[in-house]
Amino acid sequence: MKASLVTPVVLAGGKGTRLWPLSRTALPKQFCKLNEAQSLFQQTVDRLCRDPMFTDPIILTSASHLDLVSLQLKEIKQQAKQIICEPEGRDTAPAVALSAIAGKIKGQELLLVLPSDHKILDNKGFLDAARKAAGISLELNKIVTFGVKPSEAATEYGYLEAGEKIADGLGNTLTRFIEKPNKKKAEALLSQSNIYWNAGIFMFPPKLMCRELETHMPVMFKAVNRSLAACDLNRKVITPDPQVFTAIDPISIDYAVMEKTDCAALVPVDPQWSDLGSWSAVWTISEKDEDGNVLVGDTLVAETQGSLVSSDGPFVGVSGVSDLIVVANRDAVLVTSRENCQSVKTLISEMSENYTELTKSHVSETRPWGTFTSVNRGESHQVKSIVVNPGGQLSLQYHFHRAEHWIVVSGTATVTVDDEVSQLTPCQQIFIPQGAVHRLENLTDEPVQLIEVQYGSYLGEDDIVRLSDVYDRASLQEEPELKEAV
Repeated sequence: MKASLVTPVVLAGGKGTRLWPLSRTALPKQFCKLNEAQSLFQQTVDRLCRDPMFTDPIILTSASHLDLVSLQLKEIKQQAKQIICEPEGRDTAPAVALSAIAGKIKGQELLLVLPSDHKILDNKGFLDAARKAAGISLELNKIVTFGVKPSEAATEYGYLEAGEKIADGLGNTLTRFIEKPNKKKAEALLSQSNIYWNAGIFMFPPKLMCRELETHMPVMFKAVNRSLAACDLNRKVITPDPQVFTAIDPISIDYAVMEKTDCAALVPVDPQWSDLGSWSAVWTISEKDEDGNVLVGDTLVAETQGSLVSSDGPFVGVSGVSDLIVVANRDAVLVTSRENCQSVKTLISEMSENYTELTKSHVSETRPWGTFTSVNRGESHQVKSIVVNPGGQLSLQYHFHRAEHWIVVSGTATVTVDDEVSQLTPCQQIFIPQGAVHRLENLTDEPVQLIEVQYGSYLGEDDIVRLSDVYDRASLQEEPELKEAV
């Protein structure tokens, strides 16, 4: 197989609420580092970019996660062919349509669409299956889905039924999709040799996918086309028209195409795969002590078995229990049983009314220029500790609803406020009136740390208008209103 035949399309827009409090809207599961050096997103990209079969990937993500995508690609010294920023997630069918239309226009031979929040332990097994899928897809003009050999009677996955062998036994026809079953049905399915888990991974020629989308979902396909009409597809970062794209009804690619098409095929794969859809799944794949416990961070257990205890904030001690999940952040703690940890999704739903901020963001967040931590917050004020990396700079910006007061703690900060530029050293401070155009830069080779005090009627991270930005985030703003985070 020739090199660079396949363009990966990495889906990185999910919310991952079932791994709360680690995973939140601003830092969803795919960007979390689950006690590893790389996030799941980084592992996915790295797995593909190191194989000559693949080009640089296309990344589909939300506009609010562009910073994270750019930063995490930089950390692993990889780059994207293109980043498509969905104005709002509309499930996998519109996402696949975006990539297929762009791929068809740009003459790409094959696309491999895959989630970025799955764990794959056997990279070689996955890549071998990808080569088989590429051959079947290209030679037989098929949309190939990857079927994972089930290891248990899981009820959280959909299932696939394989038909007769094709391509000299490298794959199968795809007979049917099976919805997530109850336990009894899952146990019955497990006894069949032609049943697989649905991993949500697809290989296809862009022209074929466009044809099938236009045939089976003409209204949706036409809307996605319209959303791309004004985009320059040669740009590195593109954003479909928000008004058109957000009006599309959400639908999965399984419902939209795969259950209807007669061009589907299946390639079996056993790459030691997990979608990490629960804390129990994280416990399953993690290294355990002699009592079956997974311990992360500043934690200690006594007379405890089969539990996951994790903390990136306070010390956590657990004693005299079994089969628990305990996850502590600086601002929230989760306690649930391993057996019923899927109920976290219900918990998040119930938190949406009175504890919304705890589902959205952490007290600390990462930006291309550094990090910030919320230290204290009230109705009309917020105090942050901000660190700007050497060479980092915030965008030239202004706020509609807040004024700010900066006090430098360490380093030398170069500060622009309207037409005045000044350098501030430790213990020096500056006031930034509401609406003033301002920027903070670190032109030195040492970090700059400062305390920021915000005052105003609205303190959300989206109260900003970027006038210019070295990280290309200003280009994502269509009009001067509340848009991106600092």
